[in-house]
This record gives sequence, structure tokens and C-alpha cells, in this order.
Amino acid sequence: MHLLLIHQNFPGQFRDLGPAWLQQGHHVTAVGSAAAPHDGERWNGLTYLRYCIADEPNPSAIQRGEAVAAACRQLLQAGTAPDVVLVHSGWGEAHHLREVFPSTPLIVFPELWGHPQALGYGFDRHLDGQTADPDWFLEQNRLCAEAINNSDLAVVPCSAQAKSFPSHLQAQLTVLPEGLNLERYGPDPSASITLKGHCFAAGEPLVTVVARSLEPLRGMRQVLLAWPAIAIAVPEAQLLLVGEQHQGYGMEEPAGDLSHLNTCLAELPAEIDRSRIHGLGCLDHGSMVRLLQCSACHLALSYPYTLSWSTLEALACETPLISNPGAPVVDELIEGESVVLVPFNDPQALAFATTAFLQMPHKRRR
Repeated sequence: MHLLLIHQNFPGQFRDLGPAWLQQGHHVTAVGSAAAPHDGERWNGLTYLRYCIADEPNPSAIQRGEAVAAACRQLLQAGTAPDVVLVHSGWGEAHHLREVFPSTPLIVFPELWGHPQALGYGFDRHLDGQTADPDWFLEQNRLCAEAINNSDLAVVPCSAQAKSFPSHLQAQLTVLPEGLNLERYGPDPSASITLKGHCFAAGEPLVTVVARSLEPLRGMRQVLLAWPAIAIAVPEAQLLLVGEQHQGYGMEEPAGDLSHLNTCLAELPAEIDRSRIHGLGCLDHGSMVRLLQCSACHLALSYPYTLSWSTLEALACETPLISNPGAPVVDELIEGESVVLVPFNDPQALAFATTAFLQMPHKRRR
């Protein structure tokens, strides 16, 4: 089959699916605004079209939709019509696809229906008394509804994300996990990795947090509020933070000209040893997986937002996981068996649960 994959930041959702389809012998064409994927042989055979919008660093949904439609018409004019079109609809790329491909099966990935709790309002007590910008939701939700109504199939990766949509749209959604290739994961009691001059190894009291951005939406503030109690109970514990220090998905801005991480670090008690807190920045995928194999406890707190791949990857590495009710992974997990849940707004409970994992190897193994 000829599969056309469209994502603003390709490969996005197609990170593992695209190479799997190529390996199976399918013809895969991709359209995106980012540079073509360059991680080696996995993408051999991919045809990639990069759309650009001149003199516009932040294109609108209308502009993106028109640019993608133009790229797709070029494909048709070249005689390479796809058998199936799969598109992430969050930035407007799906806007004209039904016009371009009136009879081709169209599968959309709408991800999430915008609502205040997804950005912490009414969920994170630090935002009490604040309200969300309704214009943000209006635009996102309009794109979602349009894409779903024009599609043959709309896919979301977990039930929590499906439940964010209005009931009349939920009926049109299919929950289909994006999945991981388990051959690339698994526990490794001998794992070790050196990052920024520090060697970390499995068996040490290492606590990990992984997010695209180290921000309150992914529990950054809660983790640092809990850390003093963890550090007192387990003085040799180390906190390993993977992710960028910029605004992220949430609407809450850091204080002054600081990042969210530096804001949280500045509020720690003076006696806390900051040399045991490591901001590692972004890691290549292999290093991140290796770090998860070293971790004694992975913290995956989140607002009711989108499911993080790193949470699934921690589970695939058999890393003990702590999350919170309302986080997008929770519906698929069993409390006390595959995850320990703590209330999002209770740093003391988070500290207690984390300390228990660090001090009790048998609890980690179970």
C-alpha cells in the first residue's frame, strides 16, 4: 500500500509506525514542516516532502492547511496517489484533505479536546483563582471537530484522551494505543550511563523525570516540592531530570526570566544538596532508555493532558512508576500492581511513595 503520513513535526505519532510499515514493504510518503527524520536505516525508502510557508515563522492553521493541500496536489499530479492518508490534525494540516482526496480513506489523530483541567485550571491548586484563556480552546477544538467530522476514522492513544471529547464526538473515536516495540526495551540490572560527567547505574537510588519540557503540566513543581523530604530520608538519592527548560505545553509562565526548573530550585531549602539534582536537558532516545533502565523510581505526574511516551517506555523497562489520578496513563494501569498513585496536590504523599521505592528493593521488584 501507499501510505501518506502528515504531521507538522514529523515523525510525531509515526515514530515507530513509519519504519515498521517501511520494513513490511509499504510505500510511505510523509509531509511535514520539520526536517526529514535522520536516525539511520529505520527510514530507508521514505519519501519526504517538507512544506514551507515563506516569511512566516508561526503559520496559522489556515496557512498550514493550504500548504499541505498544495503538497498533496503535487503528489497527485505526479501520479502517486496514496491508498490511505493519516494526519495529525492539531495544527490545521487536515483542513483541505477531504477536498484533495474525496474518496481516499482519511485517518486523523485529534489527540485531545481542549479543556481547562488539561492546563491545570481546577486541577493544580497553585492555579486556584486563575482561569484559562478560552480562545486557546476554541481554536484547538474547532480543528478537532472539523477533522473528526471529515474523517473515516479518528484515533486517540488512550481512553483518558478519548474521554476529554464531548460525548457526541467520543462515539466517533477509536482508542488505539500507539504502542512500543518491546524488543528495544526491558530491564537491565547491569545498566549504567555517563551523562554530564556523572556515572549513573542500576541499583542506585535514582529518581527520574522525563518530559519534553520540564514544566508544571508534567509535575515539575510537585516533584521539587517533594524532593526535600526524599533527600532527608535517602541522602544518597539523586534526581535526574530529562527535558528542555522552556515554556512547554502549559500556559503558566515561569517567574521572571527563569525557567520552571530554576524557579523550583530557587525555592528549595538552603540545606538541600543541589549537586544531587541533575538537569540533563534533552537526551537521544537510546540514552533516555538506558537511563530508565538505571532508574529506581520514575515519576510521571501530569495534568489530564496527553499520554507521554516516556511513561510507557518506563513501564516497558520495568521501572517502578508513580503517577497521579487524572494523569492520562492511569485508566490503563492497575493501582498497586503496575503503578502507585498519589494525589497530584500532595507532595508529602509523593515523597512517601518515592522513599518507599528507594528504601525497599522488594517493593520495586514487585
